[in-house]
Amino acid sequence: MPWSEPPSGKPIWDQNEGDLLVGQYALLGITYLASDGKTVTSQVQFHGRTTKADNNGIVIDCEGKTWRGQTATLPPVLESFSAAKPGEYRLRSTGEVVKNPDLVASWTVTEPSKAN
Repeated sequence: MPWSEPPSGKPIWDQNEGDLLVGQYALLGITYLASDGKTVTSQVQFHGRTTKADNNGIVIDCEGKTWRGQTATLPPVLESFSAAKPGEYRLRSTGEVVKNPDLVASWTVTEPSKAN
């Protein structure tokens, strides 16, 4: 799937930086918005180990109650990931506690406008 360039205008992909993500444990959140860009329609939280990172996407092998055994592929936007602060993170969606993940990332997805 082709991904668009991030709004920052930075290059989309640096493989050396991408390689640093592989093997890291990530905690991720995705917020889905209605086409108005304001109304939250749903939120998803999941966690797992990064198994692949290249210009086609960042692959997470999911763990936990809900997502264990599934694979998530996120856009190859390195600036979306940051080092997690040490500690316990409670997922609102499942009540799970994730201890000391390596990385955190959050995404917002806006539903396209419906053509009349």
